[in-house]
Amino acid sequence: MSLKKINQILLTAIAVSLVLLVVVGYEDYIKPFFIAENKTTKQSSAKSSSSTKPTKKETSSKPKSDSLPEKTQAEKDAAVAADLGVMTSYGLAFDYAHMTLPEVVKAYMDQQGIDYSNIAFSYKDLTTGRTYELNDTQEMTAGSTYKLPLNMLVVDKVDKGKLSMTKRYDITDTYYEYRPEHDSYVAAFNGAMTIPEMQQYSLVYSENTPAYALSERLGGMKKAYKQFGRYGQSKADIKTIKQEGNKTTTNYYIQVLDYLWKHKEKYKNILYFLDQSFPGEYYETYLPYVQVYQKPGYVREALNIDAIVMEENPYMVALYTRYLGGSDETSSEINPYGYNQLTQVAYVINEWHRVNINGLTKEK
Repeated sequence: MSLKKINQILLTAIAVSLVLLVVVGYEDYIKPFFIAENKTTKQSSAKSSSSTKPTKKETSSKPKSDSLPEKTQAEKDAAVAADLGVMTSYGLAFDYAHMTLPEVVKAYMDQQGIDYSNIAFSYKDLTTGRTYELNDTQEMTAGSTYKLPLNMLVVDKVDKGKLSMTKRYDITDTYYEYRPEHDSYVAAFNGAMTIPEMQQYSLVYSENTPAYALSERLGGMKKAYKQFGRYGQSKADIKTIKQEGNKTTTNYYIQVLDYLWKHKEKYKNILYFLDQSFPGEYYETYLPYVQVYQKPGYVREALNIDAIVMEENPYMVALYTRYLGGSDETSSEINPYGYNQLTQVAYVINEWHRVNINGLTKEK
């Protein structure tokens, strides 16, 4: 099922839910029909269980400094009241004003019967520097999220005058994963692409052929992976992204996002394409009013989003998941239920941010 079709279903469900909210009122707990109990998640406990006990691998944190600014309880309660109608209509009304970010994400996982080890994230508020993590050193499959640091490496080389943004580079002999896709690119671009074209199609559409074409500007994918440490290193055993199995951690990827944002003028082309990536989908599904720079990634059991979210107080988040909706290592298409769960987690993270962070300043 295509993401376009999935989003059409979600938007229809949201509209129906809002109508029900008006008719029934806030007193009744309204859960949209697209959040019905997931029958496929009743699988082995290694993938998804209703247990609410943390796994041994689970790690979470509170803010690293007690001196960070805080909103008053009255301010938090007012933010909850303002958004109560929408969050209730989505079936995502949690105690945002009294929970930490990891706690509210766990509350969502409890509601959905998702094992705590199947969602990992790293979060950073760009105004106060406040951070939260959950399973941030746990090994997760990166999927296409590797394409962001890959693009950054190419821009670095352009910045040093070693590559041209206007030259057309031959792609006829580029390594490929899927021959028909490769041949289509060769035909469509007459055998050569510029770096901006490679950036657009690898970031906006997450295509593999232009990503491999970018890697060839760096001497190949193997050499590219060895340079990912330029943007940070995880405190886990996997320091960046391991090419074998394409494994990474959110602790590494939040550093990539942080580096990208701190050098946003240098990487303005990349940010432009991230802004165009999958409009109305992934992190933007429940947040159509917010500008999001995002790089989603999907492969087999993994469904991820790396995002810089331009709320009143901007923040960044690396959100990685596995086995949602019953997906596993043999899956060849995005699981619609798992995709919906991913987008709901994005809403939960954003709502917690709206309640607890929006409006803060460094001095407050």
